Amino acid sequence: MTSDTHIDISDADIAAYARDGAVCLRGLFDADWIARLRTATERVMAAPGPMGMRYGRREDAGTFFGDMYVWTFDADFEAFARRSPAAAIAGALMRSDKVNFFYDHLLVKEPGSEAPTPWHHDLPYWCVDGDQVCSVWLALDPVRRDSGAVEFVRGSHRWGKLFRAQDFRGGTLFHDQALEAIPDIDAGRDRYEFLCWDTEPGDCIVFHARTVHGAAGNATSDRRRRALSTRWTGDDARFVERPAMSQPIRPPGLKPGDAMDCDLFPVVWRRAA
Repeated sequence: MTSDTHIDISDADIAAYARDGAVCLRGLFDADWIARLRTATERVMAAPGPMGMRYGRREDAGTFFGDMYVWTFDADFEAFARRSPAAAIAGALMRSDKVNFFYDHLLVKEPGSEAPTPWHHDLPYWCVDGDQVCSVWLALDPVRRDSGAVEFVRGSHRWGKLFRAQDFRGGTLFHDQALEAIPDIDAGRDRYEFLCWDTEPGDCIVFHARTVHGAAGNATSDRRRRALSTRWTGDDARFVERPAMSQPIRPPGLKPGDAMDCDLFPVVWRRAA
């Protein structure tokens, strides 16, 4: 359990997150964390967990690798969840008194990877509801548009909608007909405002679980794009069951409407009194 330490997050950053649904914070993770996570990433790619997968359809294209709930079997990813600045960052931006670690999602786009991250927002995939739900997307490599920088539709977390989830492997595996399809963002780019940042190792982007986002592949650069996206919940978050949700690695032992507090989604940070 961690509590307040000095985290350099300004009132302007907190306001930007609330207004825009995404904010970039520079240099909050030191070189030791980046080196530790890079080494751990190679270990996990060599021996993925039960939720490891390759995204995209073309077997001859570069790898877009992902794995989730890595903290449940790798000590370095568990240490990051429990002891890195990420939980305090999430707590500050969500204005929450406590933060639960929801899960981690390791995302590696190798050079030559053509598979995009399709436009989506995260909440329809997840067994949680509430306004205080966010991701902390941490760059482990320099990331630019040509290597798969993430774009965010500014203010989309306040549209008041949930869109049907899509399969990142190129299909429509997840169907919840009660939800509408996501708009064709690329065809209507003139109707939206976008946020996109070049990032260096140690920079992070924090975004709301309802913020629509996507990313191109890494087809033209000669650089890897390794990133760790950790998911966090706050005071108002509650467990739900959704037809389209991506299942947790194991049953959390919660009932719909329960607070997220459990062994699988532990409380890892509380605001200092």
